[in-house]
Amino acid sequence: MTWVLAGGGRILLAGGGRAWLWLLAGAAAVSLVVVLYRTERKLISRRAGLTLLALRLVAAAVLVFALFEPIAAWSRQETVRGRVIVAADVSESMGTVDPGRTDGKSRRELARSLVSGEKATLGKLDADHDVKAIAFARDTTPEGPLGSLDGRLSSAKPGAADLAETDWSGVFASALKTPDEVPMLGVVLITDGRKNAPVDDAALVDKLAARGVPVYPILIGSTTPPDDVAIASLRAPESVYKGDVATIEATIKADGVPVGSTLNVTLSRPGSKPIEQSVRVIKDGVRPVATFRVPLEAVGAVPITVAVAASKNDARADNNERSTVVQVADDKASVLLVDGEARWEFRYLRNALIRDPRVALDAIVFQQPPSTGTAEATYPTTLPARPSTPGAADPLNRFDMIVIGDAELSTDVWARLDAYVGERGGTLVIVPGPKHWPAQGALSDASRALLPVTDLRRVEPETADDPAHPSLPPGAIVMPTSAMLDDGSTWPMLQLGSSATASGEAWAGLPRLPWALVGRSKPGASVLATTREGDDSAVLAAMPYGLGKTLWIGTDSTWRWRYRVGDALHHRFWGQIVRWASSGKLGAGNRLVRFGPSTTRARSGEGIKIQARIAETVPDVGPDFLVAARVTKTGSKEAAAIVPLRAVPGRPRLFEGIAPPLSEGTYAILLDAPALATTPGAEAAGPIGEASLTVAPRETSERIELSASRDALDRIAAATGGKVFTLDDASGLPALLQSKVKTVTKTEETPLWDHPAGLFLFFGIVGVEWIMRKRLGLP
Repeated sequence: MTWVLAGGGRILLAGGGRAWLWLLAGAAAVSLVVVLYRTERKLISRRAGLTLLALRLVAAAVLVFALFEPIAAWSRQETVRGRVIVAADVSESMGTVDPGRTDGKSRRELARSLVSGEKATLGKLDADHDVKAIAFARDTTPEGPLGSLDGRLSSAKPGAADLAETDWSGVFASALKTPDEVPMLGVVLITDGRKNAPVDDAALVDKLAARGVPVYPILIGSTTPPDDVAIASLRAPESVYKGDVATIEATIKADGVPVGSTLNVTLSRPGSKPIEQSVRVIKDGVRPVATFRVPLEAVGAVPITVAVAASKNDARADNNERSTVVQVADDKASVLLVDGEARWEFRYLRNALIRDPRVALDAIVFQQPPSTGTAEATYPTTLPARPSTPGAADPLNRFDMIVIGDAELSTDVWARLDAYVGERGGTLVIVPGPKHWPAQGALSDASRALLPVTDLRRVEPETADDPAHPSLPPGAIVMPTSAMLDDGSTWPMLQLGSSATASGEAWAGLPRLPWALVGRSKPGASVLATTREGDDSAVLAAMPYGLGKTLWIGTDSTWRWRYRVGDALHHRFWGQIVRWASSGKLGAGNRLVRFGPSTTRARSGEGIKIQARIAETVPDVGPDFLVAARVTKTGSKEAAAIVPLRAVPGRPRLFEGIAPPLSEGTYAILLDAPALATTPGAEAAGPIGEASLTVAPRETSERIELSASRDALDRIAAATGGKVFTLDDASGLPALLQSKVKTVTKTEETPLWDHPAGLFLFFGIVGVEWIMRKRLGLP
């Protein structure tokens, strides 16, 4: 029920659905009040009785009225101006001074000239429109007046982590949140067009187009790159062993540097002399690579910085160096060699690994070599037995890498290897031979699943002799793909030289393979090397499998790579395989527990997996075992995160948890496991120590690619019906934004039934009635 009042007001009775009940209650109240009046009329005067009657009737009316839940509503009309969002890019690239600018102004200063000052091109928008200003880089700031952009552009601090990325998606999202009653006239985007955040804005652009909201980008900056030297990228292994030589590759950007010039590149690390190297610019647009071979002896997280000397007209000095962290471990990689007999491949591989101080080697040969007069077998002849106790760890799980050679394995052994790779996270390397592998049609399902290749077939050797090695038998050429050679940090076993080019030359000079078994790679597998038959003949292939990985080396002849060079190539190849296989090991702990993050280098905005593996010697380790990780930022006493570690189903004695995204910096991870302190032998096991973690900003091209880019802005403008402007013609933009107003009726509603004024009115009437009765001597 609605009652219309004068002046556009209305009274709404929200509780009118039970009107008959409230009216009945009101009638009953009136009847009782009248009966009371007639009774009291005999005791008091007529005037006093009528006054009391009136007060009581008004109180009853107020109460009944409240039961109807009345709401007072007033409507008024407002004029709403059209809204324009002006968004300015404050990211690092906007601090660039473009070539040819004699005034030395950066793009950020040019953007300020559009929004601040009496003659500002966009300053006149305030007079005709409802302007909301936003600054954006990695994130967007809250909306503010147009004048606020001046302060946001001028206060941007070079080197700030939140400016190292450009993402205008938040601006578009803000425009889409504009209320429907507000006319949205358009979005003005002041930027150099270098969007580098991993966010697709296509869906947001489509929504803007559907709502009829045009985007008007103003391109700030020149599309011609300025003269600039920078470290474009830096590749380094995540972890190595103490005493290893790490390969560090720095790609150098040399825009504007004359062809034939040399650039000095320096690598620095704590406690050691800098390593210097010169690279030559051989072609315009081709980025040279400086490769360093760095011996690492200090255990722990070793920071490494690579810097390139600035050029004469260097546009930016803040991109001339880049840093990373390499984790140096002080333990050994545990490797198991399994072969059917002590063939040449097995013997040379065993000899190479047993001389490696960072490898703990075990070997099993099913058929022993000829006796030399001793009664004892040269090698063990059987694999360690699977434990009979339910839930007990398989002895195979203590190895970081297992190499299976030319041996016939039972279905049970393949099932154990499947669990070793998939559940334990181990690395399985398969090196077939001609005795058992050519006829592998009867492979078990477990063995087939572990192989990165399928459709195995033997490669027939070349009929012509190898001109580089005329004394060797003919064979097939094996050559890594160029993409894999370039990705040295992912596939270190392919790096046989100091650079990708040198590695390619080393592979091309290797003796040919007289026997090779190749196959077609499975989906998800990576082909590392092929023969001349094409990409369908993978000689080397790798594949992730469960929590681990497998590697196929389809030949028994890598030992021939020692021809005339000794260990130089053969040992480097296999040594790098061992490092690759054992990468990602838990880096802290003692003989009772190993723990740490799944990666020692994380990026901001990522969750970090932390794991702990409890040794078999610790009793009573079940799913309810209490263990947690405390993550503390360097220099702080307070924990940045406390991460409970939960048991991993199907993987006994492994616990893991996910730490929340952390800010940039270095962190120490400590393990809190009270039960370990009371474990027998805990004191002899030594301190647990701490694991380290480095959180770096997400890698972007913000400080590397310095030329302005128009492509993305043209796409957005075309999709939304806007237009791209430059600094020179931006004065024509305000004319496109036609003034638009909309009359909106706004209604304000005030509930009366629970309003304090109604409560005061009711109790006021009741109070006056009570006082009057008492003064008249009534009960």
